[in-house]
Amino acid sequence: MNGRDLAADLRFQAPLPIDRKALMDLLEAANVLRQENTHVAGWIRVLSLDGVILVQEETPDGHALVRRMPSLETAGQFVDRRLDAYERACDGCG
Repeated sequence: MNGRDLAADLRFQAPLPIDRKALMDLLEAANVLRQENTHVAGWIRVLSLDGVILVQEETPDGHALVRRMPSLETAGQFVDRRLDAYERACDGCG
């Protein structure tokens, strides 16, 4: 599955789990607009692919997920909420 096929699939399903090869293909095809290391569950990224805004994240066990977002602003808010949740989960960890 290439990045464009993935973006098309996301019109009907979200979040979409993808394997490592599909993730690498997506990252190669898309523009990375924002990228944050969660330090808990890998990287979370805001991507643009043919005018479609996507958020790619990883689960704590390392699986990649991609979500289609209605706007860049919504994607940024989603990432901020995820980062806040990870930070709260680690309060008192060290």
